[in-house]
Amino acid sequence: MTMSITIQSNTDTVLELPGLAGTLGPGKTVTVPAMTEDLVRAVDLGLLLVPSGAEPPPGLPPVLFEHHYPHVLPLSADRAYYVRVLRAPGGFHDGTRPRDFVAYYGDGDGMSCAFSDDGLAWDNEKKVSGIAESGYHVVCALETPDRLRILYWDPDVTDQPYNMAGLRTAVCNPKTDAAFTEDAACTGNLVTGGGDPAWNRGHYGPSFLWYNPEPTSIPGRPFTWRYALLFIATTGGNDSLGLGYSDDALDWRLYGDGPVLSGLVDTQPWEGDNGYVSAAHVERLADGRWWMLYSGGPAGNAGIGYAWSWDRIHWTKAAFNPVFRAGGGPFLERCYTPSLVRDADGSLLLYRSGRDDSSYRTFVSRLRAQTLDWQDLLAADHLGQGLAPRSAVRRGRGSEAERDAAIPNPALGDEWFNTDLSGGGKWEKFTGTDWKRT
Repeated sequence: MTMSITIQSNTDTVLELPGLAGTLGPGKTVTVPAMTEDLVRAVDLGLLLVPSGAEPPPGLPPVLFEHHYPHVLPLSADRAYYVRVLRAPGGFHDGTRPRDFVAYYGDGDGMSCAFSDDGLAWDNEKKVSGIAESGYHVVCALETPDRLRILYWDPDVTDQPYNMAGLRTAVCNPKTDAAFTEDAACTGNLVTGGGDPAWNRGHYGPSFLWYNPEPTSIPGRPFTWRYALLFIATTGGNDSLGLGYSDDALDWRLYGDGPVLSGLVDTQPWEGDNGYVSAAHVERLADGRWWMLYSGGPAGNAGIGYAWSWDRIHWTKAAFNPVFRAGGGPFLERCYTPSLVRDADGSLLLYRSGRDDSSYRTFVSRLRAQTLDWQDLLAADHLGQGLAPRSAVRRGRGSEAERDAAIPNPALGDEWFNTDLSGGGKWEKFTGTDWKRT
């Protein structure tokens, strides 16, 4: 299918841009066969808009989920959830030597971190110092090799979740294993402090953070500022994602007059009557679109949905949501808090949290694009749940019945996924010998 995109000028001058035939007058629209790098940059700068309804058919490029890794965190802490993972070769000193990966996560009594060389085997777990004692819900931005910024939520601030001061920021030098410094409460108008409008009466801290090293700080264009933030806005009974921006990560301005993604707008069956949207992670596709994995459903931990956008303001939920769902089986009572990191081979490592009746654990899966010439195989599936592995099976080719027939004797609670994220669920015993997908 040939993709075409309608773009619209967002300036009061005539635009002449590489990749755009001729000129584009103020407020005028034009249809282009594809988004070039120059046009994508113009969208980022706010010079161009992609009008609603002009986007190509939604969906991810074909990807492969491998689920053969056990749960990876915590090591000794009580919990590991709301995890954020960063990768920079040799960029994180664990107190003994440089490491490639660092993870920050809620430990049940504040925040811990751990280190890894490959993103799969973790060690040297330690308590994070220099921040509020009970702080978690962390997001991160590696501003420079020697400056890491975090934002997080402090639940001990008076009148939470309605007090803006519950959002805090701090920095450290990750190359020296330095404790965080410059810890401070944030200010601004992201929330109304218990007043109207209802959608952002309060907050549960940050959801995702962007860092822009060359800000121009144009009023009304949040991604031209040094920092842009998705935050977890709450009514006190329902959560959604709001958008804020700042030049110092301390004083924040609210963009717009409503959430950018909500479980109460463009509702989907899996969200129920009071759908939530909370912790999220955002990456960029090769065609210039942004895609988001987010926690949501009838509770903020009921599964992980997928949405995409050209401008990071107007988001479209995928019709096939959810891509991960909480359900029966060990550590499947909850499924939420996605965090993605790009590995050396171009694949993505996806971290997400699960819960049984008492414990919170973080699991890892690898996402590989077929365009990278990876085989379309599902490997043995443990999910860290003590389940019997299943043999690698070929998926994504042939009819659905043919693909389903190729799965040999799944174990109770095993997860299944199509290679294009077009479905997912769990295998459960249907009779004594037959299995079904839920």
